Amino acid sequence: MKEHKNTRLLPVGMQSFEKIRRGGYVYVDKTDFVWKIANEKQNNFLSRPRRFGKSLLTSTLKCYFEGKRDLFEGLKIMDLEKEWKPCQVFHFDFSGKNNGEQLKSHLEGKILDYEDLLGKSNYTNLNDRLVELMKKGAAKYAAPVAVLVDEYDAPLQHTLFDKEEHDRVRDVYTSFFPALKTGEDYLNCLFLTGITKFTQLSIFSTLNNVSFLGSWPDYATVCGITREEIEEYFMPELENISKTRNIAVEDVLDELQAMYDGYHFTSELDKGVYNPYSLVNALDRGRISNYWASSGGSSLLSQMLEHTQVNGDELDGMIMDAETLENADVNTSNIPLFLYQTGYLTIKDYDDGDYTLGFPNEEVKRALFKIVLPNALDKQEGDFDNSIGRMRRALKEGNVQEAMNNLQQLVSETPYAMKGDKKLEERFRFIIKNSLFLCGCRVEEEKQMATGQIDLVAHFRNIIMVMELKLDNNGGVEAAKQQIADRKYTSAYSAENKNVYAIAISFSTEDKGITHISIEKA
Repeated sequence: MKEHKNTRLLPVGMQSFEKIRRGGYVYVDKTDFVWKIANEKQNNFLSRPRRFGKSLLTSTLKCYFEGKRDLFEGLKIMDLEKEWKPCQVFHFDFSGKNNGEQLKSHLEGKILDYEDLLGKSNYTNLNDRLVELMKKGAAKYAAPVAVLVDEYDAPLQHTLFDKEEHDRVRDVYTSFFPALKTGEDYLNCLFLTGITKFTQLSIFSTLNNVSFLGSWPDYATVCGITREEIEEYFMPELENISKTRNIAVEDVLDELQAMYDGYHFTSELDKGVYNPYSLVNALDRGRISNYWASSGGSSLLSQMLEHTQVNGDELDGMIMDAETLENADVNTSNIPLFLYQTGYLTIKDYDDGDYTLGFPNEEVKRALFKIVLPNALDKQEGDFDNSIGRMRRALKEGNVQEAMNNLQQLVSETPYAMKGDKKLEERFRFIIKNSLFLCGCRVEEEKQMATGQIDLVAHFRNIIMVMELKLDNNGGVEAAKQQIADRKYTSAYSAENKNVYAIAISFSTEDKGITHISIEKA
């Protein structure tokens, strides 16, 4: 498919509100939220996954507090703000700070910059220097100051599995953030963003009445883009894709929804959003593809998965109580909570204090299983990607035999840690199903028929693969072939104008891999 090049300026990956507005880029108006954050509560924390627009929101707040009215002409905030009185803004960004030394160096450098602007003090520690700066900033503008801290948790995430370095990071926080409590008389608004919560830190325990905006219905769409906003702001891009691919605009919207929509951060499920980074990339390039994972996944997730046995399918439909989801800190044992906070899971339902979690969309599911499956197979990521690539190419060429050969090689010597044949069979099916999913197949599991229940049915373009799996101590490949034949599993697809294959697979409880594959074209 030929990609179109968008003629309008879309803010792909841009985090500066001022650059977007002065450069003539398309801007999805969130300034009504900016006004609410700036004027309704003093201490605010917003958690959202990476690449969800937290830094752009922080930048917009900075411009608002600095009184840059010209940047906001024509936006929603103009109906709300009448005075546009500037105040001193202290802006910190902890992203990319991977240890205590880097964090402390960043803070000392920023404090020194602000002291060059407002005047130095006789204090030597970070806490007292920040309080003094807040006092001077409030006096300079005759107005309380704003403190903005973007990605506050980045150093904590990076060091979570290194206790010694994690403690050093905590010590830096302890030497800095209490200033926000000491200097609260000079503070108008504190706004912090992050992915995960570490509420036991001094940053939260010393502050009064922190508003955790992440789970508030009023802020459900503060980051991310709604379907209504797509239609309002990006119709030219939708029409370009529609014309290039010769499909209706409504079909383009449906594809975008399946790939990037589905995020809910509150109990009000009518307030859902699309991943803004992926959506804007797709609209700019005219190509619906995976963008979020390639922008840099969470290294902490990979480390967590190395310490646990996680079956990704078990996460889809998991129940979590509201107290845990809304208030608990991230920790190395609660993988589902971390997956929710980082955007790999989202809220699918809410019922009387209990949330149901699941995968938001196709893009995220692919991103997660590209991490989970190499761990489950004990394969290097590069080797895994190569095997999946070879399987995909074989399927594109219509060579089902070659695709299954590569699947057999991929699953060889898999370290099954589970006891019992049933658990082993479930894990084996999980690996095959999601390997096919990553190849681009639409996979149905335990497909109900009048004559029985098919283990897996995989659809790829003009190919349908009807698959039955058996342990070698439960009849093996011959029993699987017989079951497909006796129950006429392939007959359900005979009316479709596609190539239908009956695939019987046996695998070993001893050799930890596939023992035989039988492929017959129906």
